[in-house]
Amino acid sequence: MREIKLERGRAEAFAPAPSAVRAGDYVYTSSIYPLDERGHAVLPDPLAGEIGPSAVEVQARHCFERLKAVLGEFGGTLAGVLKIEVHLVDAADFFEFNRVWKEYFPKEPPARTAVEVGDTLPVPGVRLNLDAVALAGGSELKREALQDPEDNGALIVEGASHAVRAGNLVFCSAFPATNFDTGLAVARRPGFPNYGSEAEMQAEYIFSRLNRVLAQVGTSAEHAVESQLYLPELSHFHDVDGIWKKYMPVPPPRSSMGVTGLILPGAICGANLTVLVPDADHVKTESHAGIRWHPTQVRKVNFSPTIKAGSWRFIAGQIPSADFISYFSVPEGMRNYRSDIEEQTRFTIEMLKEQLEANETDWAHCHHARVYLVEPKRDYRGFMRVWKEYFPDPAKAPALAFVPSTGIMFPGPLVEIDPTCVVRR
Repeated sequence: MREIKLERGRAEAFAPAPSAVRAGDYVYTSSIYPLDERGHAVLPDPLAGEIGPSAVEVQARHCFERLKAVLGEFGGTLAGVLKIEVHLVDAADFFEFNRVWKEYFPKEPPARTAVEVGDTLPVPGVRLNLDAVALAGGSELKREALQDPEDNGALIVEGASHAVRAGNLVFCSAFPATNFDTGLAVARRPGFPNYGSEAEMQAEYIFSRLNRVLAQVGTSAEHAVESQLYLPELSHFHDVDGIWKKYMPVPPPRSSMGVTGLILPGAICGANLTVLVPDADHVKTESHAGIRWHPTQVRKVNFSPTIKAGSWRFIAGQIPSADFISYFSVPEGMRNYRSDIEEQTRFTIEMLKEQLEANETDWAHCHHARVYLVEPKRDYRGFMRVWKEYFPDPAKAPALAFVPSTGIMFPGPLVEIDPTCVVRR
């Protein structure tokens, strides 16, 4: 089992996190925002009006140029990008964003996940943020862009690959159930509204297509080691989760999140996966160590608390709940005296500490953390205060990707933290 060393980039000016963290051959970035040197949103010249570029075009270019600079810290380039996750204020901005994307990635583009998060990003005027995983400079891993062998519509419409493989990891796009031509590819038959579940139909379509893509490199969704499930309506979770279990009998760790919307009208779910190509040194193994509850035993939901694969440790998103039945919160009568988001964040980080250490790792060996806030406008500042308590030196912190959410799987929790780590040296 090859040891994976971590190398952290320079501290970000506006967050207690490094610009990126290198884990072996891979570079994971923090969220990249379209900000100028003062921390203000980059905006088009207002006097140019409709003659000039749109705000999202200007901001997308700024983010891609910033990504280029961040990867350059590790000797990397945009040609080595494996996957980008994009969080847009408004899905209507996607077309303009995608025009810029295709300029920067004209051939063998990265995989991509894009969701709508509403006007909830922490800086006024910002229309998007994004984060990425890429190959570090000097890596000898082969980058292989994968398409659906039955249809190349994703390349034409999305301008993104279905998945990109590098080494033992395949980074998958969270494409919705579309035929890339007319819109949704599956639905209940007209006139038969009570026959079938559209959530199940869409999930089946997504996973069957994904397995066609993954089969080209000798793997399948069954070997998924990391995941996020994005849902505009959380009420669809149960039906999607049943299909999830069918395709992934030992399910990956997961965060299940409400989002404002997906890019495709009518899309019910987006499955955001990292999949293992197994070999003698990388075998997917579930661990229950360091947890006070198990999701299947308590709630009959299908995700694993921890997946081990060689030196990688993939951890499920954690909320401030010690039993997956109730949740920790400040008493209602004390909300003006104590900070609910700060105390929920501390509780969550401490629970994750137990889990990490029981699985041969710790926060010092965490290279990436995805953070979801249910009330981002209200709670971003409080969350960041606590994050700085635990990581006062950004040079020792994980890359931090922030995603606003419309809800976690049951009411009450305000934060979910989804870390990825490597084994302690």
